[in-house]
Amino acid sequence: MKPPFRIYTLLKPLSWIWATVTFVRNLFFDIGIFRSERFPLPVISVGNITVGGTGKSPHTAYIASILSTACKVSVLSRGYGRKTKGFRMVTSSDTYLTAGDEPLMLFKQLKNVCIAVDENRAHGINILIDKVNPKVVVLDDAFQHRRITPSLNILLIDYNRNILQDCLLPAGKLRENPLNRKRADIIIVSKCPSDLDNAEMRKTASELITDSNQRIFFTTMEYGDIYGLDENIEYTPDTSTPILAVTGIASPDMMKEYLSSLSDNVFTMSFPDHHGFTGKDIRKICASIDELGPQAIVVTTEKDAVRFRDSDLPHELRKRIFILPIAVRFLTDGKLFDRIITEHVESFKINSHDNI
Repeated sequence: MKPPFRIYTLLKPLSWIWATVTFVRNLFFDIGIFRSERFPLPVISVGNITVGGTGKSPHTAYIASILSTACKVSVLSRGYGRKTKGFRMVTSSDTYLTAGDEPLMLFKQLKNVCIAVDENRAHGINILIDKVNPKVVVLDDAFQHRRITPSLNILLIDYNRNILQDCLLPAGKLRENPLNRKRADIIIVSKCPSDLDNAEMRKTASELITDSNQRIFFTTMEYGDIYGLDENIEYTPDTSTPILAVTGIASPDMMKEYLSSLSDNVFTMSFPDHHGFTGKDIRKICASIDELGPQAIVVTTEKDAVRFRDSDLPHELRKRIFILPIAVRFLTDGKLFDRIITEHVESFKINSHDNI
């Protein structure tokens, strides 16, 4: 894994307080003081130990996609950033303010999958069972949501931010002690270099695996064909085209690096994760794109595009916004991962926590 990233040393005393709080909370769940609910169907949790940026939604989409070819799948998310409360089934009439940007993005990507949001995941699963009757529920970002005991727990770890060298919030980005990776049935090291060698994979696996029953996989992110926010406008590759990369995601560096391989003139404008674009932001983007010239374009992510679509965009700007899709690719053992997931669902027994 890559080393050195920023840790705020002066905030470490506050991290010790956070460590105590999370330790006691996890202990209470482990010994049964706090109740954790099981369900009569497979519940696959996809989550992380760090704050943002490990690729949860693309991996959730990947898992839901492979399962949806054979059975009815529901994806349940908290719906971070939405202004609504409680359970909500995502529909075509929703905006990011009613459903959250990531659930709305998944809704647009996964045509045969029911996408729902509920901050109380146990409540949400029970409603899905009653109203949709799925064969499996995939939970997006639920590793810390311990009021549910998933039948399969998948933990994502960013290759570029070694959790074993990180600190708890607020000094670092850890939500809880990295020792708690022991709760994972599967560990996925995400955002790996596409040429990561087997020796580095074995070294990383030996560091991260806490139990012989755990499986570990390595994935990278691959970008697809750029397409227009306005479906009638096609992207024409040209290395001389100025590109303004506008992002409101946790980790935009990989995208910016990729765009630099497409154009000799890449400029960036970054906003916080889940940022809702305001009128002031739109004016700033317009001013920047005008300054770059009549051939300049804006390239953004699918997650950001959800928020752009719900913004009041000038017609000229809308025509110049393009979307860069992203997908997960397994570096090795991708078919094995698919088989483990599908066999887990097919062999699930009520009230059992199946081993893999």
